[in-house]
Amino acid sequence: MLRNVPIKRKLTLAMMLTGLSVLVLTSVSFMVYGVTSARRNLVLNLQILAEITAANAGGALNFDDSKAAEDILSKLQAEPTVIKAALYSRDNKIIAHYPQSVAEKDFPAVRQSQSPIFGYGVIEMFYPVRENERWVGTLFVQTDLSPLYVRFRLYVIIVIAIMAAAVTIIFILSQWLQKQISKPILQLADTARVVSEKRDYGVRAQGTGRDEIGQLTQAFNHMLNQIQEREEALRKSQRELQDLNRELEERVLQRTEELESTNKELEAFTYSVSHDLRAPLRHVDAFAQLAAEETASSSSQQLHKYVERIRAGVTNMGRLIDDLLNLSRVGRAEVVQQPVQLNQLVDEVLSEMKPETENRNIEWTIDKLPTVTCDSGLMKQVFTNLIANAVKYTRRREKALIHIGIEDVDGKPAVFVKDNGVGFDSRYSAKLFGVFQRLHRAEDFEGTGVGLAIVKRIMDLHDGTVWAASELDKGTTFWFSFKGLNPNSVKK
Repeated sequence: MLRNVPIKRKLTLAMMLTGLSVLVLTSVSFMVYGVTSARRNLVLNLQILAEITAANAGGALNFDDSKAAEDILSKLQAEPTVIKAALYSRDNKIIAHYPQSVAEKDFPAVRQSQSPIFGYGVIEMFYPVRENERWVGTLFVQTDLSPLYVRFRLYVIIVIAIMAAAVTIIFILSQWLQKQISKPILQLADTARVVSEKRDYGVRAQGTGRDEIGQLTQAFNHMLNQIQEREEALRKSQRELQDLNRELEERVLQRTEELESTNKELEAFTYSVSHDLRAPLRHVDAFAQLAAEETASSSSQQLHKYVERIRAGVTNMGRLIDDLLNLSRVGRAEVVQQPVQLNQLVDEVLSEMKPETENRNIEWTIDKLPTVTCDSGLMKQVFTNLIANAVKYTRRREKALIHIGIEDVDGKPAVFVKDNGVGFDSRYSAKLFGVFQRLHRAEDFEGTGVGLAIVKRIMDLHDGTVWAASELDKGTTFWFSFKGLNPNSVKK
C-alpha cells in the first residue's frame, strides 16, 4: 500500500502516527484516570453524606418520629446533587422522604447491600441507621451524576484542544525533520537515477555530514569512482578488442578468399587432370588389350599375366578418375531443392546396379521412405555409394542381407543402409569419410576411397551429417540425416 509513496510522505506519516499514537494513549489514560477519580470522589462523598445523615436520624427512627426525620432529610437541600432520599423503619416502611413532591411509590424497596449502585445518570445507596450500636432503620440516598458528565465533557474538550495543538506542532516538526532526513536521500536517489539513465559516472552525490546517510553518500561516491575507472578501462579494452577483431576479420576474409581461390584452382586442376587422363588411359588400355590378345596364344604365360595386370591397373585408374570427377562436380554443384520421393531414388539405383547383383543371393528389405526436400541428383549419388558399399562388402556372404529404412536417432530422423558384410573396427570410423581413406586391403575389396567422401560432401551441402557403426564380421550400418527430413517421417 505504501510501496509507491514518496519517502517524504512516508517519513511525515511515520512521525505523525508516532506522535498521535503517544498523544492518544496519553489522553485516553488522562481521561480514564480523571473519570475514575471523579467517580470515586462521588462515591466517597455519597458515603460521607449517608453516614452523617444516618448518624443524625438514629433518634428519630428509634422513636418513629416522622416529623424529626423529615427535618433531618430537609437539610439535604444544601447538597444540589441529591435527587431524593428516604428513611425506612425496621420493618422497611418509609418514615420520611425528600423531597415531598416525590411520591412514596417512586422509592425503591430496601436492599441489604451497602455498595453504591450506578443507574442511568444517578448513583444510589442504602445505608443502615443505628442508635447506640443498635440497627433502627435504613437510609436511602440518590444523587445526580451530572458533575461526572460535566467533568468528562471538560476532559474531552481539553483533550481535543491539546490534540489539535499537538497535531499542529507534530506536523511542523515532522516536516522539518523529514526534510533533514529525506533531502540527502533524495539527492542520492537523483544521482543514482542520472547515473542509471545517462551512464554518466562522473556525477557525485553531495555530502551531508558524518551520520549514516553521510557515510552512505561517501560510499556511493567511492563506488562511482571505482565504476568510472573500470568503465574507462573497459572502454579502452573494447576499443583495443574492436581493433583486434577488425584486423582479425580482415585476415580471416583475406585467408578465406585465398582458400576459396585455392580450392577453385584445386577443383579445376582435379577436373582438368582427371579429364585429360582419360585419353592416355584409353590408349594404354587399347594397346594392353592388343598385347593381351597376342600373348594369350603365346607360350609365355608370365608375359600374359603382366599384360592383364596392366589392364587391371588401367581399370582401377579409370575408377579413380571417375570418382575424382564426381568429387569435383559435387564441390562445384549448385544444390537445387525440390520434393523427392526417396523410394523412387532407391529403385533407380537398384535398377542401375542390377548387372552387378543379378548373380548374387541378396535379400533386400526396403522400408517405406518419405518424400523429402533435397537435390535429387546428389541424393541419388548418396544412395548409389552407400548401396554399392553394402553390395561390395557382403560379397563373401552366402546370403547377403541389405536393409534400407528410416528411424529415429537421438530425437531426429535418419535414413540408414544396413548390411551383414565383413564390417570394420569402429575405432577407425572417423577415417571413413576422408578422401583416399580405406579400412580394407585393395587385394580383398576394390575401391578408391573417394565414395564416402562424396557422401560426406553432399550431406554438408544439405546441412546434414553422415555417420556409421560397425563390428568386425558383423556388418555395417550407415545413417544420414539432413535438414529436409521431416521429424514426422518416422512411424511411431
